[in-house]
Amino acid sequence: MHSLPDTPVSPTVAVLDGDAEPAHCRAGLAAADAPPADGTALAPAEEFPETLEGLPLVELQVLHSRVTRQVEREYLSPEGPHPLTRDRHCDVAAELAARGLPRVG
Repeated sequence: MHSLPDTPVSPTVAVLDGDAEPAHCRAGLAAADAPPADGTALAPAEEFPETLEGLPLVELQVLHSRVTRQVEREYLSPEGPHPLTRDRHCDVAAELAARGLPRVG
């Protein structure tokens, strides 16, 4: 027969205090606004085109991918998505929609 511990164990404490957190979360994230080492995301500190209308579709799609990747990256930070990244994401999605492509994200 199993016995109960002398002090109650909170499931929340067990998850936050133990090794239940994935290793990639424990490793620590670089500052969300710092440019990523692999270039797959577009940090707020990096250059962004002033106008999106003149970009070729492929470049616009790559830009959308990088901005979306940055949004995902920033959601992992305690501060959440940077306002500039959210604005960029909306701008790129709006330009894709203006070109007749379905809105993504």
